Amino acid sequence: MKNPVSPIAGAACLSIALLLTACGGGGGGSSTPAPKPASSAAPSSTALSSTAPSSTALSSTAPSSVAPSSISSSSKLSSSSAASVGKCTVDGKQWNTCTGDSTNWGFENGQYCIAQQFCPANRTSLPVATMRTAPVDANATAKTQAIYTYLKSIWGQKTLSGQQDLTWKDSIDMAGRVFTDTGKYPALMGYDFMNYGMTANWVEGIKQTQEAIDYANKGGLVTFAWHWRDPALLNTASVNDAQFYTKDTDFQIPVKDGALDTGSAAYAQINAGIDLIAAELKKLNDAGVSVLWRPLHEASGNNGDGWFWWGRTRTDGVPQSFAQILLWRHMYDRLTNQHGLHNLLWVWNGQNAAWYPGDEFVDIVSHDIYDSSDNKTYKSQLATYTQARKYPAENKMVALSENSYIPDPDKIATDGAWWLWFMVWNDSDTAAGVTSSGNFWTGEYYNTNAHKTKVYNHNNVITLDELPVF
Repeated sequence: MKNPVSPIAGAACLSIALLLTACGGGGGGSSTPAPKPASSAAPSSTALSSTAPSSTALSSTAPSSVAPSSISSSSKLSSSSAASVGKCTVDGKQWNTCTGDSTNWGFENGQYCIAQQFCPANRTSLPVATMRTAPVDANATAKTQAIYTYLKSIWGQKTLSGQQDLTWKDSIDMAGRVFTDTGKYPALMGYDFMNYGMTANWVEGIKQTQEAIDYANKGGLVTFAWHWRDPALLNTASVNDAQFYTKDTDFQIPVKDGALDTGSAAYAQINAGIDLIAAELKKLNDAGVSVLWRPLHEASGNNGDGWFWWGRTRTDGVPQSFAQILLWRHMYDRLTNQHGLHNLLWVWNGQNAAWYPGDEFVDIVSHDIYDSSDNKTYKSQLATYTQARKYPAENKMVALSENSYIPDPDKIATDGAWWLWFMVWNDSDTAAGVTSSGNFWTGEYYNTNAHKTKVYNHNNVITLDELPVF
């Protein structure tokens, strides 16, 4: 769920009480932003078992990290001439199950297939593999490793407080609004590279890198998302018109014969976009800032019908989840190996089991929740939490990477829904204290002032002043 800030980009998302994913949005193509109505995103609680992470899982020895340049053959998307047998339903479509060595999607005998063990219908249990002791990037900086170790140590006991910045309005200080209402600053601030690459003089939100550096220098943690605008329009005269919603762009991940089509114009355009953001991530790295990096967010959209171009429904026979996995892995390789960025902890937010890129490429799993049925009961969202835990084969920490209502810390503890952090979405462009559906923090549309105060002063919630020095 986001606040679209462009008349071109803005369209209300579905508001269905039992969606498995949050409604995606957000974007600035205009200097006159408009708020977006809230949407729900809580799956049915009857469909999932309820198990909190055990203390044993949190402290167990993890398998050794996989070096980004030496991914094992078992983790690659399979390519074989063997015939495929069996069927698996993904996002309402049937696919053959792979017969070759595959733990994910594959490409066999000219056909796309999915590993039987990766088929969502067969992934109903919590992971049994232990959690890694280090980030998936074996060359992660010492500070990034220290942050990972800290996060691992608190998961199952504490929750980091988080607040999303107002990306497209530089003058509004979301961290300041939190402090005004609670007397505390969030431990984690969320930023977005959404408007980077745009050139118009009315464009805001291109100071996010520096704002993140400033917050990190205060002792805070930072996370970045990227509403990735149409890569085909980057470095063109139309860049300021570029959008990211599927309905507003025809851009599609280029796939050919089970791999990214490296000879296509789209592939070069994707690389140009990644390289643009790599320059910003390098500034953060050079400033000593580690980033909880959440690209390609909400990829699966609504039941596999992606809200953004990186999850769009395809007509070329390529599973859109397969295409997103290829792009995720390519981005991981390009940022980590080619650009040498080792200050990233990779936060996957695909929100659908069939879209999971693999344990070697993910540090933290997250989910976005905009639950219109909550009605200020501040549920723990146990069902969604448990579902997110089932996406990986290894135990991974689970975060609430976007939300409207803040889960009650007491209910989190009682239910064992130990979100690693929550991240209240940003406000619309109003004065502080205005109650509006577009204001996710200020006012009392979602969270009452009493609830905010309780959360930010709760023993189980970590605020900026309680973070260690990394």
